[in-house]
Amino acid sequence: MKKLLFTATAFTLLAGGAHAATIDAATELKTTCLKCHSDKSSKVSCSNSTWTAHNGSRVSTAVYDAVTLYKTGKTCSGATTSTTTTTTTTTVDAATLVKTTCLKCHSDKSSSVSCSNSKWTAHNGSRVTTAEYDAVTLYKTGKTCSGTTTTPPTTGTSGATAHAGITAYNGPSTCIACHQVAAQNMLNSLHMQWKGSTPELTNAPGQTLGKGVKGINTFCTYAMSSGGACFNCHVRADGNAPHSPSINDVDCLMCHNDTYQRKTTPDPSTALTVTDYLGKLKTYIFGLRDSQGNYFTEPDYALMPAGTTMVGLAKTVHMPTRKSCLRCHAKAGGDDWTKRGDMGVNSAAPTDAQDVHMSPTRGNLSCSDCHAVSGHKIAGRGIDLRETEATDPKCQDCHGTAPHKSTDANYTKLNRHAAGQVACQTCHIKTFGKGGATEMSRDWLKPVWNPAFCNGQGGYIGTELKFSNVKPEYRWFDGTSYVYNVGEKIAKNADGTYTMAKANGKIFDGKSKIVPIKNHKTNIPLLSDGRIVPPAIMWMFMTGKFDTAVQKGMQDQGMTGSYTMVNANAELLITHGVEPKTMAPKCAECHGTMTGHNNLMIPFTTLGYHTMPASVKGCTMCHSKETLSWEGIHDKHRSKFACSGCHTAPPVGLVSATSTLCKTCHSLKTATSQQVHDKHVEKYACTKCHKF
Repeated sequence: MKKLLFTATAFTLLAGGAHAATIDAATELKTTCLKCHSDKSSKVSCSNSTWTAHNGSRVSTAVYDAVTLYKTGKTCSGATTSTTTTTTTTTVDAATLVKTTCLKCHSDKSSSVSCSNSKWTAHNGSRVTTAEYDAVTLYKTGKTCSGTTTTPPTTGTSGATAHAGITAYNGPSTCIACHQVAAQNMLNSLHMQWKGSTPELTNAPGQTLGKGVKGINTFCTYAMSSGGACFNCHVRADGNAPHSPSINDVDCLMCHNDTYQRKTTPDPSTALTVTDYLGKLKTYIFGLRDSQGNYFTEPDYALMPAGTTMVGLAKTVHMPTRKSCLRCHAKAGGDDWTKRGDMGVNSAAPTDAQDVHMSPTRGNLSCSDCHAVSGHKIAGRGIDLRETEATDPKCQDCHGTAPHKSTDANYTKLNRHAAGQVACQTCHIKTFGKGGATEMSRDWLKPVWNPAFCNGQGGYIGTELKFSNVKPEYRWFDGTSYVYNVGEKIAKNADGTYTMAKANGKIFDGKSKIVPIKNHKTNIPLLSDGRIVPPAIMWMFMTGKFDTAVQKGMQDQGMTGSYTMVNANAELLITHGVEPKTMAPKCAECHGTMTGHNNLMIPFTTLGYHTMPASVKGCTMCHSKETLSWEGIHDKHRSKFACSGCHTAPPVGLVSATSTLCKTCHSLKTATSQQVHDKHVEKYACTKCHKF
């Protein structure tokens, strides 16, 4: 259970709702009743004086009648129907409305919201209410069509009004008193658990894994050994204590108030003095913990505006913004822009060229516009992530399967790319690290002092090589991946390196697309049996001695033997940082002059496109040699043959002897190789006759 250093006092909450509805008695039992005691719904009876005393005191008469009817079949007055309903309304949430109401009918056309667009103005009072119409127009254009810059007031009690009634803050329990279902959903989420199911992890399907369970990476390695240094971002404010979190461990303000800042309460009694690799003495103080291993956290008022109070923060909660998510994700890996390469602190308000989706002057999308949220479960998973808790978002969710319009040059060919084997990001994210330098490698054997590490006490990390505006590498990706987990044995690559996170996919399999990646490199300790040692990384931070961290890690994991340092890498999906379409590559940037094989922007040879038999390259496999341009060849053959009919490795033989093979379909006939291929290639896959 999370420990929060607040003064426990009484508080008042005003009731508020998000929609008009009749009373849901089953929900009332779960939410209202459980605010005060464990489930005693069996006590609901007109002969039970304790229950009847609730009428008008603990619950309204309407709720009292509805629950009694639900549990006993009639109200205490004898009625068998409940006629009393309650109705509340709220202010319009325009951002949510754009996602939910608008997308019911068509793909994202929010850029068409304009008072000069007759299609949009026709929605007023027909497709949406006037209140919704005005709210969305204001949200997208800065004013309503009547010229006002404030949304017309609506009736009822809004969430903001309800929160304004809070008079004291007693940690998460203050929020949970009204938001029990939301808190329970958050408790079960991977953001809270640091673990989840792995249906898209091919080396460990059906397991429960994550940063908190067998998680290790090529950046700060093993977060669970960081002595709390890596827990500052965790919405679970007691750190990763030995036990599973409880509902009161959910720190709602981490996502729902951008002003809120917290810190681990220091415990001077934990002071530890070490000797670093330079022979200097350094003393570190760790966080205050109870006997169960729970960390204590407290508000960090030094990082908040003067006069900030916890009550004030509780009153001004809001839906998560870009800044809310970037609180943690911008500085993953230890610093701004370090890990992902496609986001940083300034992604909260990027330029158009940096990220057209999140730019305030263009798409102005929130993170949840793409990473759809349902029950606090977030959609989206990168190559190097283990868990999947919701359906992965796709560009087509908003842009459709034919995103290029007739106003775009070569739009038919562009749509063919989009529907085929090229991910949208490949063309529309030409570089990453656009808003700041991103780490491309880390060498743990060359310690560098970083004064911000270890909660401001400073620490040693490996030497980082950082670069801006990096050209991605490209991989085939089918949505699944291999990610190494602590305790597994890892295979060596042909070049002697070890890949800890790798995209799965292959050319022409019907489901893989070419995607841009960041290829991050590091060195890791490897046992002779093929297991990676998870370092007790806090010892590296404190001393700069990576060997000490490795030896401590082996002790923690019960590992024995010797280790060697080997080179490793991890593939990270680049998917943020979409540029304006005017910056998209021209055909020649990938295909040159269209006269032959090349490796310009896209490394076609590496991706397998230029693997084919000599007879295909010479255009003599099916007919006598002909001469066509590269584009002409594809235009002529595309409708007749699968790509793999030409783009394939040379066969290694026939599936059976010619005399037997031919007779499976017809009597044995005599023909040249060209004649055989010309007759059969449009009817059958190559594998029907050939072995590969």
